[in-house]
Amino acid sequence: MKYVKKFFSALIGGFKAILMGQLLLKLKIERFFIHILYTFLMFWLAILCSMMVQNTLVEIEKNKAIISEMKIYHAQKTLQLVKMGRLETVEQQLSRRGSKVASPEKPAVTIEQ
Repeated sequence: MKYVKKFFSALIGGFKAILMGQLLLKLKIERFFIHILYTFLMFWLAILCSMMVQNTLVEIEKNKAIISEMKIYHAQKTLQLVKMGRLETVEQQLSRRGSKVASPEKPAVTIEQ
């Protein structure tokens, strides 16, 4: 009975120390305060670095998606350019639209000054 009473009084004292912010003082840990502060700082830096790496990886994934879209767009434009470069295709488009422009019939003449 005596030990139970002692246990509960110690438990209540510890709870009061936690509420009053004196837990570290009651446990006589003030001599290790610098080490505790250093450990807290190291954990905080580790979490910060982890978050920075995660943000970088998210940005890389977004950029990969944009690059793949740009590659598709580039391939489509290259295909269109190759098709437009063919003389027959150009002539067909011009005749379809009723243009008077056609392939030259005689070579170009140089104008002298």
